[in-house]
Amino acid sequence: MSFWDPERLQMVPLWVIAFLISAAFHEFAHAWSAYQLGDDTAARQGRMTVNPIVHIDPFGLVFLIFMCASGVGFGWAKPVPVNPYNFSNPRRDGMLVSLAGPVTNIIIAIVFVIVFRLFADQLVGEPNPIGRLLGIFLVLNVVLAAFNLIPIFPLDGSHIVAGLLPENLVPAWEKTYSFGFIILLILLFTRTLGMFLKPAFALLAFAVGPENLNLILYMI
Repeated sequence: MSFWDPERLQMVPLWVIAFLISAAFHEFAHAWSAYQLGDDTAARQGRMTVNPIVHIDPFGLVFLIFMCASGVGFGWAKPVPVNPYNFSNPRRDGMLVSLAGPVTNIIIAIVFVIVFRLFADQLVGEPNPIGRLLGIFLVLNVVLAAFNLIPIFPLDGSHIVAGLLPENLVPAWEKTYSFGFIILLILLFTRTLGMFLKPAFALLAFAVGPENLNLILYMI
């Protein structure tokens, strides 16, 4: 298909809607958990909300639209600011705040798994707007959870690893942060990023059934 394939382009708004809402819940979870653990930085900046508008990163949104049009949905929201000095236990609490985002996406994905288990006959098969949108929500939240758990900076996984490592190893681990974005770009454009997502999709296939997952992927 060409870059400006009409069928692909009509899917872009659905991906954007699903991404903005899913990312908003992800960032809200970071802000809310930080607030519960003593850091009100994000709350004071109005980020403790599921309103997608406040979480939009303009460049990340434009990049998402471009990548969706090219057949690879990839973008990002504005990171929630966190001040670890406000935590009683910075390493533990920072790890919990980082974990909150992916866990929220997993919870959302579970909700949509239940929806597809209950209404598979109405939602999969012949493509329809509702089935497509719900399928995008399901797949996107699985991807967001799995992707953000990859231990590469600035993803949540890198901060989770920092919280789990012995304290004397943390400085060495943090030295890898300066290369994180380059590593992510290499993984993305060499299409090797998928190897990190395979276990998540294997679990998703088990949850909704392999045949249903294939139909969902076909629809979206």
